[in-house]
Amino acid sequence: MKNLLLERRASTVSVPRLLARVRRAGVYRYRRWALRHAPQYRNPTPSELEQIEQDLASAGVTVHGISPPASDFKQFLEAGYFPSDYYGGVGSSVWDEKLLEHWLSSELLDLKSYGPDDVYVDVAALSSPWAKILRERFDVQAFAIDLSLDARFADLPYYRVEDATKTSFASRSVRGMSLHCAYEMFLRDDDVKLMDEAARILRPGGKMVILPLYMHTHYCAYSTPEYYGKGYSDPNAKEYVRLDCTGIPSSRKYDAQTLYRRVLSRIVELGMSYRLLAIRNKEELGRGIYCHFVLEVTR
Repeated sequence: MKNLLLERRASTVSVPRLLARVRRAGVYRYRRWALRHAPQYRNPTPSELEQIEQDLASAGVTVHGISPPASDFKQFLEAGYFPSDYYGGVGSSVWDEKLLEHWLSSELLDLKSYGPDDVYVDVAALSSPWAKILRERFDVQAFAIDLSLDARFADLPYYRVEDATKTSFASRSVRGMSLHCAYEMFLRDDDVKLMDEAARILRPGGKMVILPLYMHTHYCAYSTPEYYGKGYSDPNAKEYVRLDCTGIPSSRKYDAQTLYRRVLSRIVELGMSYRLLAIRNKEELGRGIYCHFVLEVTR
């Protein structure tokens, strides 16, 4: 009898949750239908990426082509640093891409050379285990910051709820920072303010790596249906909708002129330097690799 009562209670509790799920699905389908004629976002084609590089050259920005060694990345993949369910698991379409971002930023920052007093910050980390991995397996003094944290890491003191544009790190105390598929989500002027904060907290010779640095042939942004048309994107950017996902207020894509005007010129004004990199061997690095541009900022 007791088991039967428990089953009935469980069934009763699940009904509101089921109804909420059905309601959310209905709202999502309606929004998709309502926005069916809105301009929909698409990624730049290979030929458009070439055009963007030409536009950057015309703006006086040098693009350095790089070909990260595929054999080294394969060793990183096979080492099993990340949990098998990370970003949908080993079989997901973005598994290789997400691990490539972390491996490449660690190589560009030379994390393997970090000593006990060298601070690394994973910016806008959210649900990433990267800081935990670095601490437990590489003895790196790593921190993760974001506006909210995954419950799995909330009790770890080195996972912090912080605004990346005004952190608690002391001036000139950080050797390395990286953003993995995150910089495009910085709303309004926060993309510029991040450069100001990097100039404050990076020590001389310290470096920040942003990858991918998302770009397009024109300055634009996309929002998911629940945010589209509600003022989250820069008013100077062409706004698109993306109907195949949710939860994104605005994802910014620079064109060459806007990148230089908003970001690169500010880096120089702050007394820092930059390198803009482009990956040339994506097809050798794994399935579904889409990272093309990478921005290095050095104090």
